[in-house]
Formats: sequence, C-alpha cells, structure tokens
Amino acid sequence: MKKLITLLTVTLIATAGIFAQVGEIKGTIKDEKAGETIPGATIYIEVGGNKRGDASNMDGKYTINPVNVGTHTVYISALGYKITKVKNVLITSDKITYVNAEMVIAPTELDMFSVVEKMHKIPLITPDEPSAQHILPKEFNRNVNRNNPILAITGMTAGLTLAPNGKDVMIRGSRPISTQFITDGVKSITGKIGIPGLAIGSVKVYTSGVPAKYGDVTGGVIVVETKSYFDLVQLFK
Repeated sequence: MKKLITLLTVTLIATAGIFAQVGEIKGTIKDEKAGETIPGATIYIEVGGNKRGDASNMDGKYTINPVNVGTHTVYISALGYKITKVKNVLITSDKITYVNAEMVIAPTELDMFSVVEKMHKIPLITPDEPSAQHILPKEFNRNVNRNNPILAITGMTAGLTLAPNGKDVMIRGSRPISTQFITDGVKSITGKIGIPGLAIGSVKVYTSGVPAKYGDVTGGVIVVETKSYFDLVQLFK
C-alpha cells in the first residue's frame, strides 16, 4: 500500500510539472552611454511578495527561471546607476522572453534615489520563434470583437481567415481541421478555443515553422493563454 501511495505521489508531481505554465527571462545589461556590459547588476521580479532573480555575469547576461506566465515588472539595480523598471513584460509558456536594458549613471550627489521606468516591447521577430505572431493582452482587450475570440484573432493576425461557416479558422488556405488550438498547454479536442473572450490573456499564432512539441500539424497552431493572477494585479497598479 505504501508503495502504491508513493507511486501515485510521484506520478502527480510529474504530471504537475508537465502542465506547469512557466516561461523564462533572459537579457543583457549595458551602460547607456558607454555601451559596455554591466556585471554584478541585480535583476529580479516579484512573485507573491517574494523576489526571484539573478545577477548579471561578466558579460552582463542574466537568466530568471522559472517565471509564471502573465505580465511582470522587471527591476534592475547596479551600483552607481539609477534603478530601472521594465514594465509589462509578458511571459508565455515554454518561451524565452528577452529583456535587455541600458542603465543610466546616477549623479554623484543625490538626495534621494531615482527610478527609470521603461515599457517592455515585444520585438516583431524573436530569435527563438521567428514564425510566431503575438497578440498582447492590451491589444486583445482593445479589439471590438473581443467577445468573439475567433473573429478577433482572425482580424488581428496575418495569414488567418474565417471559414464560410463563421466559426472555424483557416490558416494560409488550409482546411479548418488542420488548425490546432492549444489553451493553457492543453490541446482542444473539439477544435475550438473553449473559453470566452474575457478570459483570454494572450494569443500566439504559428502560421509556419510550428515547433515540434505541437506535433505534426499541416495548417497552423493557435496558442491561447488565459489571464493569470499577475495580469489581474497589473490592472490595479
């Protein structure tokens, strides 16, 4: 009986790890004027009141892993520089988000500390996913068709068209059955998103070069992530 309980416990832990929705933050810290990397800078995020982070190495590089999906603020501090905050850093599952920063030297005489705030911008093309198109939470929430997720996504993404029935999605002319939906890491059995538009946090669309983890897909993949606790916290900041 003890062996059976132990086996079930290990299985549950392993399963939880498989479906855990986490990402990773990487980047390089540099001096804004000199352009040289800054070693020893402290980079962190706050998760549930606790700080999680890393220190930049001799090349100015750092890694924060794992990071819960959602929107975070990245704090960067280094001796002799103003504290930098990079806001609205969107983390999606199984993806590296690059947050690079150029720090400003603090004046030699300072009555109080200064903070430099910056907004994180997702590049049009990311090195690890050149074929992925991103729809950010703010962009989706501003869409007039947000209550109709399929209509909103097809209208905001190149290469997607709405099928004649007004319900299915065709990617680059392929049949609707060739389009695969993934919601919070789980493949849709019905071929639909399966959640209301108000629950959608971010959307990532692969119209080509689909990662191997999604299997053999002839059309494309639409990856949907629901709003997290961290997205809700950002709404009230």
